[in-house]
Amino acid sequence: MCDNGNDRIMRYTEGNNTAGVLVAGGNGRGNNTNQLNSPMAIYFDSLSNSLIIANKGAHNIVRWQIGDNKWTLIAGNLNASIGNSPSSFSGPYGLTVDPIGNLYVADTFNRRVQFFPAGHIEGRTIAGITGVFGFNATLLYVPYSVALDNQLNLYVVDNASNRVQKFLRY
Repeated sequence: MCDNGNDRIMRYTEGNNTAGVLVAGGNGRGNNTNQLNSPMAIYFDSLSNSLIIANKGAHNIVRWQIGDNKWTLIAGNLNASIGNSPSSFSGPYGLTVDPIGNLYVADTFNRRVQFFPAGHIEGRTIAGITGVFGFNATLLYVPYSVALDNQLNLYVVDNASNRVQKFLRY
């Protein structure tokens, strides 16, 4: 569970929702590799036994190996700076990963969804238009979350538009 107010990721066992175990972060809010800064979404990568984290306040996506005490950068800026280039973010809120390891990120305040092929640090916009908001079929207002179906169609929760928008596999 993302405990974004406490800048950490917690694990709870079924039937015991009061005694969580710290999995990542927990060293106060910050941008150092042993800290998280308002984590908003997580994806468990079973192949690497790690969490991929949308580290919203640091404007990056990081990988935290289970049992480790620090993260490694996957995408975004190491120095926590905001940006709108193909390799930077402004408040990433949501993410998902497809079966071959490609990363999809809801880049909330850039009003777009960025696609990062597996192993690449530079993405490309696959939904929305960077910095342009709206309510029509090609624009996003405040994309919060992303999901894929079994045909790799993309679903985007566009919070300010009160909708879930489907984008066909490209």
